[in-house]
Amino acid sequence: MSQKFTPLAQSRASYYCKGSPVHFVMVELFRMEGTGATVVTLTFKNLFSRPLVSFTAYFRCKNKYGEVVVEDSFTYDNVYAGEGECFGFDDAVFVSDEPLGSVEVRLGSVTYDDGAPHDLRRCPAVALPALRPLPQRERAAVCRALGTQDADYYPEEAADGWRCTCGAFNYNAGRGIRYCSECGVEKVLMQAAVRDAQSGAAPARPQFGADMQFLPVQDEAPAGGSGGQRGGGGQYAVQKPRMPRALRGVPEQEMERPAVPAMGGAPQACVSIMKDSTADFILRYMPFVTMAAAAVFTMGAVLVSQYLL
Repeated sequence: MSQKFTPLAQSRASYYCKGSPVHFVMVELFRMEGTGATVVTLTFKNLFSRPLVSFTAYFRCKNKYGEVVVEDSFTYDNVYAGEGECFGFDDAVFVSDEPLGSVEVRLGSVTYDDGAPHDLRRCPAVALPALRPLPQRERAAVCRALGTQDADYYPEEAADGWRCTCGAFNYNAGRGIRYCSECGVEKVLMQAAVRDAQSGAAPARPQFGADMQFLPVQDEAPAGGSGGQRGGGGQYAVQKPRMPRALRGVPEQEMERPAVPAMGGAPQACVSIMKDSTADFILRYMPFVTMAAAAVFTMGAVLVSQYLL
């Protein structure tokens, strides 16, 4: 019959050791259901690019009155943890019969696949910024934006790295420059999600007026492609039209008038401003009117002269 353990407490490291290829991540306390004893586990992270084979840590446990219960070391053998991998979380380093109030941890030594041990006790400890929990509203917005449930804290910058919203510390080296080594979120996206949550604004979206139109224009299909078939997984993007087009409801631009040649008169496409006007009528028919009037006057003069005679 397997033993059952109930989580009692979890505390992330408040420091990192500058120059150390191993980072202390957290301490966890569990209650053993069968006996009620308190079990201590420690979690560490390999930051080096080579597989970690063996690691030794020193720890000191105190009860609720600040009295030292135990001070000892623990060696993790045959670990083979790769870069960014955590280990130790499933190993009990100490089982206490009384409740514990605090656990202190120091790095000891590490051995990689080259077989050479490296002393980590000379790596100075550097305090990390205190974890600041996100308010519930901001936490919900950040979790929704990042697609995670582990965004519990404000991100923090440190001298040699940064702290993720999940609480993990990441060195500014290797993959840790851009991604959290524990939850995997990208740093830039995380910072943008927190900024949007703090401002209370939704992610920026294009704004369109009621009188504006935007159309999805299908990209040109590659040579031999299917052209405009939607079912073929074609990609759509907004492109500039290759020639002017008229859309219903959108005023057309005024057409440019053809240029007038330098010589040879107005082109056929141009219309004379005199056409169908009164002045044009007078100019066209004045000679005929004048001749008719002269003829009538002459005939009238002849008739009068004959009557008088």
